[in-house]
Amino acid sequence: MWSRLREVFARELVVLVDPTNALHARRRKQLTAAVGTVFTLGMAAAMGVAPRSAFDDPQAPRVREAIRLPDLRTQLEQLTETDATFVREERMQRGDTIASLLKRLGVDDPDAQAFIRRNTTARGLFDLNPGQTVQAEVDENNLLVSLQANLGGDANASRELVIERAGDPADPVYKARVQSVKNELHYEMLSGAIASGGFFKAMDAANVPDEIVQQMLSIFSGVIDFHHDITSGDRFRIVYEAGFRDGAFVRNGRVMAVELINHNQLHQALWYAPEGSKQGAYYTFDGRSMKRPFLRSPVEFSRVSSGFGGRDHPLHHHWAQHKGVDFAAPTGTKVMATGDGEVEFVGQQNGYGNIVILKHHSGYSTYYAHLSGFATMKRGQHVSQGEVIGYVGQTGWATGPHLHYEFRVNDVPLNPLAIAALDTPALSGPARQQFLSYTSEMLSRINALRTYNVASASN
Repeated sequence: MWSRLREVFARELVVLVDPTNALHARRRKQLTAAVGTVFTLGMAAAMGVAPRSAFDDPQAPRVREAIRLPDLRTQLEQLTETDATFVREERMQRGDTIASLLKRLGVDDPDAQAFIRRNTTARGLFDLNPGQTVQAEVDENNLLVSLQANLGGDANASRELVIERAGDPADPVYKARVQSVKNELHYEMLSGAIASGGFFKAMDAANVPDEIVQQMLSIFSGVIDFHHDITSGDRFRIVYEAGFRDGAFVRNGRVMAVELINHNQLHQALWYAPEGSKQGAYYTFDGRSMKRPFLRSPVEFSRVSSGFGGRDHPLHHHWAQHKGVDFAAPTGTKVMATGDGEVEFVGQQNGYGNIVILKHHSGYSTYYAHLSGFATMKRGQHVSQGEVIGYVGQTGWATGPHLHYEFRVNDVPLNPLAIAALDTPALSGPARQQFLSYTSEMLSRINALRTYNVASASN
């Protein structure tokens, strides 16, 4: 029987697939009708067993049930009882007291005011400078909830004073702490040209911050006299750090890269901290340390009133050897050590008046005379390059306020202005590769400033 069925099925299949067969069209019609019948019967069966729905049959029975809503009264009462707080921000003003500052912040809280007056940490508010921001949170009764103030720091992180109220408002307890807050570090890029108005007017025109200008003076103090050497047409390019918090400027940081073209001579400096070292220094772009054994001048913003060599003595009126260089400056101007050394003498000497003598390495010594006063120091004490050691005056044989500065080698006076800067060797080998890797980003920023005349930009 199965063989008979297979033969019939094979014969019918041949008819269906062969369009030339005489029975082909008839068998296709029969197959189509059969398949349609099967689908129709299946749909009828499905509709027959499907339950009636109220959406399909308006006569279908309906059931109504009451839904029990949750009791929200407790939650609404809690929301109503919650105290609202308000945040206000003010800047310190010149002559501000704690009372006046709190009043502008909308704080009417004698307990908080008394706490700030007596608590050592909270009294840090008294150290704020005009313009610094203070933020206070107060409740509906104008009682202090919290207070925040930036106490300073650097571009990377800020020290923040936080005063908070704890406990029952009827019997408040205040606490104060100082915490470190990480800043967002940006790199500001500025460039410009020196015009006829001079170096400092050019810095103002390019919006270079005062603290950045001071760093530039310090970086190139051993090679450039900014009072006399800078001329119209000189150019500068600078990259420096700036700290921000929540999008608001906090403070400027360190000069990271600077390039100065003075009399067509290129001067460059890059900040570099070797790997594993917390101490950094400035290097030229080719990896040579910027630090010189001696500064060019011990007095900022001065002029040479008398050079080294023979001259007519202003008091004795005869030809004499002038063993140093005189820098004219107002009385009280700071005098800095031109190099690292040890205090060999501090006191008075005939003709020199008040004098400090520093002993340096390799038989070098420096003399600073006619001082009006001394910084706190004693014989044998170590002093660092750039450290203040005294103040310009008119003591001894002096006809006006100035600093007499001598440079000696094995007690033989030499012209301080003619001493060649002692260059340090450039980095080489792995140290140089590390330097180039560390400073590549800053070099790329300086290169960008060379390409574009950047007036003011930041990352």
